[in-house]
Parts: sequence; C-alpha cells; structure tokens
Amino acid sequence: MSPRPPARRGTCPAFLAPMETGDGLILRLVPAEGAISSGQLRGLASAATAFGNGMMEITARGSLQVRGLTAETVAPLQDAILDLGITPRLGFAIDISPLSGLDPREAADARPLAHRIREGAAGLAGKLGPKVSVVIDGGGAIGLAGHKADVRLAAMRSGADVRWSVTIGGGAAELLAEPDAAALALDALSRIAALGRRARATDLPGCPATQGDAGKPPAPLGTFPLADGRFACGIGLPFGAGAADLFAALADAAEVAGAGDLRPATERVLLATGLDADGARAFATEARRLGCLVAPDDPRAFVAACPGAPACVCAHFPARDLAPGVAEALAPLLDGTVTVHLSACAKGCAHPAPATLTFVGMDGGIALVHEGAPSGALGPALPADALAARLATLAGTPRAPGETGRGLLARMREADVLAGLCGCVKETTDR
Repeated sequence: MSPRPPARRGTCPAFLAPMETGDGLILRLVPAEGAISSGQLRGLASAATAFGNGMMEITARGSLQVRGLTAETVAPLQDAILDLGITPRLGFAIDISPLSGLDPREAADARPLAHRIREGAAGLAGKLGPKVSVVIDGGGAIGLAGHKADVRLAAMRSGADVRWSVTIGGGAAELLAEPDAAALALDALSRIAALGRRARATDLPGCPATQGDAGKPPAPLGTFPLADGRFACGIGLPFGAGAADLFAALADAAEVAGAGDLRPATERVLLATGLDADGARAFATEARRLGCLVAPDDPRAFVAACPGAPACVCAHFPARDLAPGVAEALAPLLDGTVTVHLSACAKGCAHPAPATLTFVGMDGGIALVHEGAPSGALGPALPADALAARLATLAGTPRAPGETGRGLLARMREADVLAGLCGCVKETTDR
C-alpha cells in the first residue's frame, strides 16, 4: 500500500488566496507588523465564529489561521480583519523573530534588513511561488533555525560590528555587511523567480538539493526579558489550535495582565509583550487554567499534529484528536531530544523537517518512520486506536544510565524492537 496522494502539494493558504480542505477554506493571516492588540484578537475570534467554523490556529511559523470558511464568507472575513485595523502581510514570506527590536540578547534588529529586502523584491510579486521564503535571524531569545528557507540570513556580531551570514538554499554561507547581504538575497530571489512559480532555491544551478539540518530550537514558552525592562510571556496552543472562544479568553487575559500587544510566534506560540513581572505571572497562570502550554518541558510541546480527519481531505486518521494521548503516553521519553509528528497523510504539513518519530496515515492504518520525513513511510501496520497503548509500552522501556530518549529509540531501532512495538519502520535519513 502507499500513502493517499496529498492534494495541493506545494500550496499554502494565504490572506488573498484561502485554501480548500475538508472543513472548508482556510485563511492565513500574518500581521504586517507582527503584532495585534488584545481587542483585535478578540474581534478576530468573533469573526472566525461568524464566518468560519469557529476554529483558529497558530502555525509552526507563527501565522494565524481561520478555518471552515465558505466561498461566500471569505470576503466578509477579509473585510472584518481590515475593519479591525489589522494590516495583513502580502507577498512572499520574510520571517523574523516576533521580538525583533525588543530583545536585549539579539545581535541585530532584523527589521531594517527585512524592510530592505521586501522593498527590493516588490517587482517580483506574483513571480515567486507560495512557499518561497526568506528567514532573517537576528539572534536572541527566539531562534529561527528550525524554519526552512530559500534565503537565510543570520546576524553575527564581532565587537561593535555586525555581519550577516547568508545561505541560499543548501549552499555555503557568505559573511557580508548588511547592504551586500540584502543584494545577494535579492539576486537569489530574482533568479528563483526567473525559473517560474514552482521553483525554489534548490533549483538554482550549482545549489545543493538539500539543506543542512540546523536543529530545531525549543518552543518560546515562558518569560523573556525585554530591552525596556518589561517582559514577554509565551504560551502555546495545544497542538497549535483552539476554538475561537479560547483565543478570545487569551485576549482578555492579556488585557487584564497589562500586555502591550500580542504576537503569534514560531512553534504555535502566542506572545504577550510589555508585561511587568506580576502581569507575566498572571497571564501564564490564566493560560494554564485555559489548557495552554506554559513551560518548555510540557510533553505537548514536542508533539506536532496536523488537523487530520475529518478537517483535511487528505487525512487518514484524526491526528489532532490522537495527539493528547500520544503526548501523555510518550511523556517519559520527551526529554528535549525527541520530536514526534502525527501526519495524517504523507504531505507532512505540521512538521516539514524530519522528526524522531513520525506516524503517517496510510490506507488501513498508521506507519512509523524513525528519523525521517512522512514521505518515507513504507506501509500501514498499526490501527489508529492502538497507537497510544503501544507508545505507553515503548515509553516504559528502561533506559541505560545517561541515555536520552532519542538514544533509547535508536537502540531499539537497531535491535528491531521499535518495529515490533509500533509496526513498520523506515529510516530515511542518517543522523
């Protein structure tokens, strides 16, 4: 057997181009300035209920999504967002830390470079594909190493000077001053655009076909000091999703705590900024009461899950419904060395990079891929309703002294125990 061919591979929802899936259309919103007010989030939640199915998401790259729209309700939702005073980011993606310019630990504020590249690439609108992206990492508390990028720029400080390490696709890095870094990024984007809307940086002549594994930083959960002496507090949505009522309640909590604004962040996190110490504690306490993640060691922080069935037309099992049980079952292994991906089809939307354990929906069951991408699944072996119990048995395996969760899984893979417990295993990458 093989995975059901995922529909619309290479396509993403956008503000002006919502994407159709099993529960209707999805509209993706990235605030142009990266931040919205508590009142705007409350209004967005109300609009999601009025025009969608009342489900909202924060993606792994820090975008807001509204689900369950129809062709007739897309325009009213777009109008409602604009009426709230939210300016959506349009065009290709340039990702920066949500704390750029506020973070005392950053090597450089990424915003001026992002503005320079966005202005320079204005003429490429409509020529670049929907997945083409630029990542500008200024350093600091919230790293972007886990974001795939066609063009990656990372700040490097040497004394008072800042240089930018620029990587195009999987190529070698060049260390350049900001104007030269911007020029190299724009040249790469122009060359990608010349190859057509299906092209990525890895299609450029001489560019390696794969990118190196930079490692995935932890979710930005908890409290972060800001340059002005105040704080940001990051809380996580359970598996990136929640009812609109949850988002409205978080908006209320942020307002009561004295937050200046709210910022969707990487790894499905919502940051409240401008808090004093008491406000940060109050916001985290209320978020915990609402069922959100507030600490980096929460087992749910290490499990990525797509919406699954029936929300997605490609799905073979209800991934997000199974995710809480999987996180609970595997909790003893989730020590920061293990990532888990519940991918209801082979497309792998929720976690594009290889995970330690990936469970892939296929006709008749779930296949396991160890240290690989969903596309490497061999065939179904385990019924969905048996997954959590098998994983609890796996997590109960005694560890050797000093052995990490990832080390235990590798040892069990070599001894064929992993296949015996969880069914078919395919290893697709060397780690």
